[in-house]
Amino acid sequence: MRASDSDGVSVPSGGGGVEPSILQTAIEMLCEKHPHFHEYVRKIDFDWQPDSPFLAGEFLYPLFGAGGPNIDALVQYIYRSLVPFCLPRGEVKRVLDAAWAAHDANAIITLGDRARELFVRTRGAALNGGEAGELLLFLILEAVVKAPLLISKMSLKTNSNMNVHGRDGIHVRYCPDLKGLVLHLGEAKLHTGLATAVDDAIGSIVDYLSDLSLRTREIDIINGNMDLTGLAPEVQGYLQDTLNPYISPPPVFHTVHTCFIGFNYHVYSKVAKLSGDAIESTFQQIYAKRAGEIAALIQKKVGNTLPEPNRLRFFVMPFPDLTVFRKAFAQKLGVHIA
Repeated sequence: MRASDSDGVSVPSGGGGVEPSILQTAIEMLCEKHPHFHEYVRKIDFDWQPDSPFLAGEFLYPLFGAGGPNIDALVQYIYRSLVPFCLPRGEVKRVLDAAWAAHDANAIITLGDRARELFVRTRGAALNGGEAGELLLFLILEAVVKAPLLISKMSLKTNSNMNVHGRDGIHVRYCPDLKGLVLHLGEAKLHTGLATAVDDAIGSIVDYLSDLSLRTREIDIINGNMDLTGLAPEVQGYLQDTLNPYISPPPVFHTVHTCFIGFNYHVYSKVAKLSGDAIESTFQQIYAKRAGEIAALIQKKVGNTLPEPNRLRFFVMPFPDLTVFRKAFAQKLGVHIA
């Protein structure tokens, strides 16, 4: 994959008195530790080099067990990310520090229960299984892109007076190639068909780009609700200044629309007839070939719809059966979906 940030754009350097390397390291350290991510979400060796430097992508797939993908293990893994996804870092730190000092395991259990209840309550009747895609996007952005979650929208949604609908995730990082701050706005789309999922993601981005009020509201939410717990004061100040839309001259930062695409892939059932290690290795070979077609499809659809220099990064993952995945995740949450 060719990095989407190495396009030679000249951007003013400087971080409000913070050395760029220190700034990058400090922001990356906000990411939760995800040491087992690559055990549950694997990547095929495919070098996607689109014509445009503003587009990049990677091709992932769920871990394999005996006979095929171990979807139950994947569901268990993403479920464990509910706490950092739903709850602000400050709240989590306070609870964990108090629990450690008091040797109180119940407080830690309560933290997990609160995250699950918040996740389910804020979704309400709309819960349909797509939320699992948002958790996967969160894990990808933190574990792969090294861009920590900037705002916990789940906690904001408990305030009925605050409209926080918008991107499926808001993450941030410092990019040394661009010499500036990068805001990753997430889109998670799970559809039976690949083309439909890609169209849905691109359509959502188009809606965002064509709606000034939506963009303004999103920046206002970011500006007023950044979760910067754990950062040094000078780094916090740099982020607050750079993402403040009301200063003059306007701040300079970059936006990357980061899309997680999930779809049904019939090849899983074909390779299941094989035995042993041949199952996964054969799947990888077939998927790598298909990846070229997917990359061309995405490039064509993006080129036909979104003008440069809009930056996009795609993470594509095929599933054996999205219905099974959705229902397994809902059952883990303790809810029922149709």
